Order: sequence, then structure tokens, then C-alpha cells
Amino acid sequence: MKLRKKIGITLLSLTLMTVSGMGILWAASRVEQADVIKNSPMEESSEGTEAVLRPGSDVVEANPQEVSSESNETVVQVEQVLRDMEDYSQAPADNGCPYYIKVNRAQNVVTVYTLDENGYYTKPIKAMVCSVGMNDGTPTGTFETSGKYEWCSLVGGVYGQYAYRIQGQIMFHSVPYYSMNKSKLETEEYNKLGEAASLGCVRLSVADAKWIYDNCPRGTIVTIYDSDYPGPLGKPVAETIDVDEEHAGWDPTDPDEENPWHTGEPRILGAGERTIERGCTYQMACGVLALDGSGNVITEQLVVKGTVDAMTVGEYPVVYEVEDEEGNVTSVAGVIRVIDTIAPSIVVKQDEIMLNRAQASSANGVANIAMCVDVVDSGELLSKDCLDIHIQRIEDKMQGSYEITIQATDLAGNPAEPKKITVHLDREAPIIEEPEQKIFTASDDEDLEQQLRKAILVTDNYSDVQEVGISWVWEPATGDYTVLVTAKDAYGNVSTAFLHGFDFSFETNE
Repeated sequence: MKLRKKIGITLLSLTLMTVSGMGILWAASRVEQADVIKNSPMEESSEGTEAVLRPGSDVVEANPQEVSSESNETVVQVEQVLRDMEDYSQAPADNGCPYYIKVNRAQNVVTVYTLDENGYYTKPIKAMVCSVGMNDGTPTGTFETSGKYEWCSLVGGVYGQYAYRIQGQIMFHSVPYYSMNKSKLETEEYNKLGEAASLGCVRLSVADAKWIYDNCPRGTIVTIYDSDYPGPLGKPVAETIDVDEEHAGWDPTDPDEENPWHTGEPRILGAGERTIERGCTYQMACGVLALDGSGNVITEQLVVKGTVDAMTVGEYPVVYEVEDEEGNVTSVAGVIRVIDTIAPSIVVKQDEIMLNRAQASSANGVANIAMCVDVVDSGELLSKDCLDIHIQRIEDKMQGSYEITIQATDLAGNPAEPKKITVHLDREAPIIEEPEQKIFTASDDEDLEQQLRKAILVTDNYSDVQEVGISWVWEPATGDYTVLVTAKDAYGNVSTAFLHGFDFSFETNE
């Protein structure tokens, strides 16, 4: 016989399919800022608030985390914060010379490197301001130095001190002189150090040209290149000469004992206002030259007092101070300006994303796409608020694949190079059709579910049906059953339908 089973609620393989909103946490970590010197002796100032730096190969690289005193020196435990943006992947291996020289044409900076522990020239030790050729007159490439000349005749009937051949007619040398007389400097040309001004050679102050001449043997590798990044030590300040000054015909850095700039008192040159890029490594005393009263270099005795927050744009006063062997002290005030001219980078973590109708809504679309990228600026992870996501391409679309452009701008207004990701979109949920036949006889619940699955048509017009859940409940008020159908497609779009008026009976054997 047939027995109607009046069941309060029967659940058969019910799949609970819900679309939950995504909670998106965007965290941009920022490390507290202060000065740090890597591998550099530091002392506490008398006020106990200033960092005192002795120059050399000390690259400001990180921020202090712990400070402890050992034998009159401050030992700084550091966490890496600032970054060296130099590309060391092509750094040459040891060729038997102590140094490797890079000339940045775009910035008019010469940076000297020595060997690291692996035998490659990657340790910056000295930076110099220079003048390269106008209109790309200085060729790019990698070369090996050859001939040296204490004085050399140059194009245009002028002369240079400490000339050192890079390739062909291209040389390192001093700013030109009208004759081979150290008092006949082309002063106007000297004041152009830091900008392109030559016919192709790399001009330097006498002190810098002589340093290369004295310390870099023939065969030293020289790379000439272009970059917006001045280098890991920064760009030195170019000293200028008042053309009406009595001694204007002499290079102030020339160590010649007859140089009238040697007044018997120590001097500090190149300590004016200089700029460093936010978040990048630098050297506080980069390019600063200290001389005693006789013109001897005493830069190793120079100290720099002041605090620079290299992660924050602004102007930071510093004081350069030197004491000679006789106890004469000279100090010069300077300024280190932190600027931000380098654009952030958009890092694509996922170049394709699938969005359903909830994920692509006006409230969630931008947030879900933003999860696919990070924005890094000077080593710092920026907030997703800096993003501009061109979601307009999918605003009126129901389904398909679309390229979305992602842009970003840092706080200084520097725009990142745009990136694209592909959005696969499906906004339409499966369609559930109510069957005409609503009377079913089954042997058990499993059999009934299978019959209902065959009778109730569920379709999807784009990404196919992935899951279907069916359950039913007895309705005492009407004396029939209501069937709940839920369906989800491959993109996660969910449809729900309550179908009423079903008549179920079950065969039993008694």
C-alpha cells in the first residue's frame, strides 16, 4: 500500500550556499625613522641628541633599534630600512684593480666602488660631482682606463690637470685652464660642475681628478650610463667660485702649496645644500672635502652633526666640523634636503581574477581588484588608497573577460607605470525553472531527491552550474510540500527558489 509521510522538515544533501562579503585589510607598514650609519663609528654629541658621523665608506642605510655603549663608541643595532637602488647585477669581478668607477651622465655623478667579500665591485666608497658632455657627448658603455697625463692639451686650445684616458679622446680631467698655469682656471666652467658642460670628457675638481689619477691604476674599469638615481652615496654639492674673487683663477681644491686659497686655517668645501632621494641610502658627508691650512686633505677628521629622516620629505640642517693638528676648528652649516622624485612600483600578485555579481558590485569591485596588487614606494608598502583602478570597463557588462588598467600615485604626486590585470566577469546567477509535474512517488528520500533533480531544470548561460542543493518542508496550512532549490555557478553566483504545491508520497512494504 501507499502511505503518505507527513514530515515536519526533511533535509536531503542540502548545500548551504551563501555569498559572504569580503573583509579587506590593507596594512602599509612604516618603520619609525631616524639616522643610521652602517659599519660606521658614531659618537654621542655633548647635547646627547645629535648623531655625529665620521665620513669614509659609511652609507646611511637603516634606523637604530638599540643603542649600547662599548669603549666610548656607540654600537648601533639596525633594521634595514633604506634601500640601495643601484643595479649590481652587472658589477664586474675583480680585475686586479682596487676600484671600479661608474659615471652617471644623467646626474653628473661619479661613484667609486671597491670589492665586496665575493670579489665583485659593489661597495661604494666615494662620490664626486662632475660635468659630462653636452648633447650626449660622453659615450655610454664600459671601458678600461689607459694613459695618464699630469697636464694634457684639450680641444679648444685649453688644458686639463690630471687627465686620465677612458677611451679615445674621452678622459677624466680637471675643469679646463686657459694655459698650463694653475691660476688660469676657466672659473665659469668650474661653476658648471654638476651639469653637462664639456665636449665629451668627464670634468672634475682638481682634488677629485687627482684622487682618480693617484689611486686608480691603468686598466681600471669605467662604466658610463644614465639613471635618475644618482647612486648609493647621493650627489655631492658642487662648490662655486665668485668670479670677482681675487683668487678666482685657482681651483679651491687644488692641493698645490702655492694655492692662495690656503689661508692657514682649515677649510670645508662642498658643504652646501644637497638633495637625497626619499628612502634611499646616502652618505652624510658625500663629496665634502676638508683641508688643513696648507691644503692637505684631512677629510677623515671631519664630523657631521645632525639628524636626517631619509623617509620623510623635508629640509634637515647639519653642521660639518673639522679640527686640524694645531687645534684650529672650522665648521660650516649645510642642509640635506630629502626629496621624492622616484615613482612607486605596482607589483602584480595575481594577473587574472574571477568576479561574480557580488564581488563586482560598486562597493566590492575596486576592493577585490586591489587585492591583486601591492604598491611599493622607496621600500615602503603604500596604502591601497593610492590606487586608481579603471573599473569602468566592467560596470555595464554582465559577463566576459576584460583588461583593467591599474594606476598608482604616491604622496609626492609621482605616478607609477600602469599595470593591467584580466578580470573574468559573470554577473548572472543560474536560472531555476519550476516544473509542471509536482506529484512524485518515491521509495525513500534519496529516490525523491533524484527525481526532483531530474524534474527541476537549472541552467547557467555563461560559466555552468557547479552545485545544486534541494530540500523540502511539509506545509500544514496547505497540506503540500515546498521545495527549496539553491544553485551556484562556477563564479559563485547563487540563485535560490521556493517552489510550492508539491505532492509527495512514499511506497512502503508492509
